[in-house]
Amino acid sequence: MPPYVTDNMIIVRRFQPADFSGVITIEREQFDEHDPYLYMSLYEFNEDTFFVADHLGEVVGFVVGVMSIGEEGAYGRVFSIAVREAYQGLGIGTQLMKHVIDALYRKNIDDIMLEVRKHNFRAVQFYQRLGFVIDRVDAGYYSDGEDAVVMRHRRWML
Repeated sequence: MPPYVTDNMIIVRRFQPADFSGVITIEREQFDEHDPYLYMSLYEFNEDTFFVADHLGEVVGFVVGVMSIGEEGAYGRVFSIAVREAYQGLGIGTQLMKHVIDALYRKNIDDIMLEVRKHNFRAVQFYQRLGFVIDRVDAGYYSDGEDAVVMRHRRWML
């Protein structure tokens, strides 16, 4: 998928190592759940499924997709997505997700999974608009004990 440019000059493109500090800044603002250096490891193994939203050289959003193996075989997983608060509501998250979904399906898988906090109704609705459906709830999934809603996107649902 080619880079996507919005009316606000926001470009969605593949992550580059120079984007690392911008991704870490967003991670700390939005979640602060992961070791920052995890993102460099994710990039090393998933460079074709790691995207950023760039506004005039500043990283304002990112998404990371990974390949996983489960009981039913290989599947894609959206590891993390975040957009800086000042840039939310501009369609950036949608474009990031479209890029990662497309990149994961190019790896010849049939399913993409993600987890979202059970109380985050806005995110659940966002993913549903992109074609994800609720698969199950994993009790106590997050480190603070909150449940996760596990959502699934199937290739044949496109």
